[in-house]
Amino acid sequence: MPFIRGGYADDGGTLLERSVSVGLGYNAVDGRDQLGVAANWGRPNEDSFGPDLDDQYTFEVFYRLQVTEQFALTPDIQYLVDPALNPTEDSLWIFGLRARLAL
Repeated sequence: MPFIRGGYADDGGTLLERSVSVGLGYNAVDGRDQLGVAANWGRPNEDSFGPDLDDQYTFEVFYRLQVTEQFALTPDIQYLVDPALNPTEDSLWIFGLRARLAL
């Protein structure tokens, strides 16, 4: 399942003023769970953080585990290059866990 997503913000207050994400999802375990990979490019918002920041790149791998029909857990690993919120770092690793409950 390929996807693409883009965004643009004209004024301050946002993390990124431009952003494009692309990725692929693979339905595993009889279409219930999903393994995915994604990449993102983003330009930090100069109104929020000032000029001359490097563009941010993010790479992610995730696995959505459908625990029940209404509940899913999604652990993920992200690698950020030139993170906008931490301009003194060249790169960061982020480990996350999302939960979704649909009633």
